[in-house]
Amino acid sequence: MAIKLNSKVTYLFKKREFGIFLFILILLAVFGTLEPRFFRSDNLSAILSSVGILMVVGAGQTLVIVTRNIDLSVGSTLGMAAMVMGMVARENPDFPIFGLIVIAMIVGGLCGLLNGFLVSYGKIPAIIATLGTLAIIRGAVFLVSDNVQIDPNDVPQGIINLATTSPIGIPWLLIFAFLSIILVWYVSSKTLLGKRIYAVGSNPEGAISRGLSFNKITIMVFVFVGVLAGLGGVLYTARYATINPADVGRGLEFDVISAVVIGGTNIFGGSGTALGTALGCILIGILSNGLTVVGVSPFWKACATGFLILAAVAIDNSVRKRQEQNFLLAIRNQRTVK
Repeated sequence: MAIKLNSKVTYLFKKREFGIFLFILILLAVFGTLEPRFFRSDNLSAILSSVGILMVVGAGQTLVIVTRNIDLSVGSTLGMAAMVMGMVARENPDFPIFGLIVIAMIVGGLCGLLNGFLVSYGKIPAIIATLGTLAIIRGAVFLVSDNVQIDPNDVPQGIINLATTSPIGIPWLLIFAFLSIILVWYVSSKTLLGKRIYAVGSNPEGAISRGLSFNKITIMVFVFVGVLAGLGGVLYTARYATINPADVGRGLEFDVISAVVIGGTNIFGGSGTALGTALGCILIGILSNGLTVVGVSPFWKACATGFLILAAVAIDNSVRKRQEQNFLLAIRNQRTVK
């Protein structure tokens, strides 16, 4: 019994997600000790709201990175979706709330479709293609809005309520966040499509030789992250009630990619979990808020996030090398037995 218990504990400590969870607990203890108002209800609510938006977009980014790609344009996509939705609401005050959400998700999906075509059929590296669309979509936000922001009185109360209420007492913002993570978990671990996504990320050449459509899967994951970025635009509007062309979604891509990588998704593709991304988003949200509350300069906030990214990549490389060594050792032992 003791041996089984020890093996379970050892297995638990080897899990990347458990390590992130422990680090989150350490951060909570440190920030709570340094500044007691960190645990005030309004501050915790602010953390959960920011984490919720990160989770929604990060869920889609996880599958993109698993396929050895990356989407740097998610912040601009979120901004475009929020702006179009806000303009529709401003011109049509009685427009259904559900319809506004659908419009934002469609706009996000179209942005993702553009990225998917550029990467798959255009054969442009994802980091270059989405860096370009980051700037293009950001510029389009200014053109579409004529550089006029959406004010709180232009945003329907139904949209604003998404950040604060729901029939079950948990804000819709958090419900959407959890549903996004659950959806990615289900697709990645319970469906044939998920297995194909991981196969493409693990070995693109081998996946293609087995008849998998690299282009279709690539387009699919980019549209998926675009749709979730569009939903993120709705939640951003619900939280801030203001859509400024110059600020909406700016810099979000850095936080999203940081959370996904810190959560254990390998930047070289082939591995990553929805749970890891969720924990990575929570860690980023707590770190950013905690450093602000204790009065740390924004410069050090960026340094801390950068350090965590480097540490995550270093850990992934170490794990991958160990797996390769174990694989080679198993082959040698098999040959020796024969």
